[in-house]
Amino acid sequence: ILEVARQQNVFAQLFKENRDLVGEGKPRQIVFPTKGTGITVEWDVSAGSSVSPSSFSYSAVTIAVKKQGIQLQFTNEALEQALRDVIEDHIYEAGLEYAEAADKAAQTIMLDLKPETLTITSGSIGTLSNTPVIKIDSVSGGTIKSVEYDTGVVTLTGSVSAATVVAIYSNRLKTTGMWVSASTAGSLSPRDIMRARAKLVGKYRNPNVVIINPVDLATLFFDTNAKLVDASVYGGREPLLNGELGKLFGMKVLMSTGAPEGVAILVDTNRLGYDVIRRELKGVRKEKPSVDSVFYYFWGERNFGVTDDYAVGAVINAASSDSTYPSA
Repeated sequence: ILEVARQQNVFAQLFKENRDLVGEGKPRQIVFPTKGTGITVEWDVSAGSSVSPSSFSYSAVTIAVKKQGIQLQFTNEALEQALRDVIEDHIYEAGLEYAEAADKAAQTIMLDLKPETLTITSGSIGTLSNTPVIKIDSVSGGTIKSVEYDTGVVTLTGSVSAATVVAIYSNRLKTTGMWVSASTAGSLSPRDIMRARAKLVGKYRNPNVVIINPVDLATLFFDTNAKLVDASVYGGREPLLNGELGKLFGMKVLMSTGAPEGVAILVDTNRLGYDVIRRELKGVRKEKPSVDSVFYYFWGERNFGVTDDYAVGAVINAASSDSTYPSA
C-alpha cells in the first residue's frame, strides 16, 4: 500500500518527512520552532556611537499526528473462485485510495482550507464572506451559473427563495495575501504565475514547484509565452517528483487530478513544513472462521504541518468555462 502511495502522492511529497515520534513511549505531537526576527541594521553610524540591540525570537508550530485505518474483508469462496489475485488487486486499490486521502489531507493543511456557507433567500446573486474561494463543494435549492473566486460573488441561473452554497476557501492565502487573481477570468496564464511568484519572492521565499489540474494545461500551454522545459530533457540528471511534467520559469510543474480546477499553487518546498510519521501504515491478517473469511487490518499515524505561512502562494479564478459546478 505504501509503495503504491509513494508513487502517486503529489501534495504529500512536498513536505519534509519527519520520524522523530517513531518508537514506543513517544508523544503524539511535535513542536517545530519557526524564526521570527526583530533584527535591525543601522546605517551611517557616527564614530564612537553605539547601536541599539536587536532581538531575535522563535515562535512554534505544533503538529499532532492523526490515525489512519483500512479494513479489507475476503470470503474464502471469493478467494478460491476468482481467476485473479483478489488480495493483490485490493491491496493495489487500497494504495491508490491511501494516496488520495494523504494528498487531500496535505492539500487541506497546505492551504488551510475551510468551508463557508452562503444562503441566498431572494434573487439569484450572493457573496461569500471569505476569499479566495478555491472551489464550490455543494449547492442545494438552485443551480450555479458562475462564480467569481476572487470576489466571492456567486450567481445562480435563476431567482430562488432559498438556496445554500457551500464553498471552500483558503484561510492561509486570505491571511497572508499570497495570491493573485487571473488577469483574464477563466484562463491560467504564465504572466499570472509570474505575478504570484513575485509575491513569494517579495517575502524572500523561493517557490520551486507549481501544481495545476490537468484541465488547466490547455489554457496554460496554449499561451506561446509558456516555455515549458519537458522533464525528458533533464530527467536523467536529477530526480523527478510524482506528476512532474517539466519546468516553467525554473519551477517544477506538477500535474494532479486532486488539485482544484482553475488554481495554480506555488510552493517553496524548502520552507513549507513537515510530514510527521509516528507509526508507518502496517497490516495484520486475521482468519475469521465464524464467517469463513479473511480480514486484513491496516493502521498508521501521521499528519502534515506548515511551518512557514509565506511558503505557499496561488493564482485563482482561472477555472475555464468547461468546468462544472456541483448540482443540487
